[in-house]
Amino acid sequence: MLSNPDTSQSVNPADAAKMPLGARRLVLIGGLCIPVGLVAGPYLFGLQLIAAAGVVAVAIALSYRRGQSWFSRWSWLTTAAGALWVIATVAYWLSIMAAVDGSSSPSSLPTVLFYLGMAALAVMVFGTIAGWTSRLLSDRRSVAAAR
Repeated sequence: MLSNPDTSQSVNPADAAKMPLGARRLVLIGGLCIPVGLVAGPYLFGLQLIAAAGVVAVAIALSYRRGQSWFSRWSWLTTAAGALWVIATVAYWLSIMAAVDGSSSPSSLPTVLFYLGMAALAVMVFGTIAGWTSRLLSDRRSVAAAR
């Protein structure tokens, strides 16, 4: 048993530069989901969604910040956009399958869902890059202040 409950937090400056444990776990999980979804995706649509969810997990992990809470505002934006991307992908697939089965007439809904998904993907990429840039600028400011 640990006598000091705060031993999980780093005091070594070299450890402070590392990715937080939660973000590292998300990279591991997302990194495993992507190849599984890509290999098995042609057989089951649900496994393609695992690949998409893996991409979202990696994007969330890369938008982390340093400090007490690693989940930043950019991580929240990336999470929301990633969830919207996965939901739009599911709805797009269902609408295409319904049109192919002939149970409904072709409509403009698949086109709207496709563009909605692409916009959500773009926002997710923007949130990831913005989180990375924010972390980089914060690190530079803290190095400059330490001098």
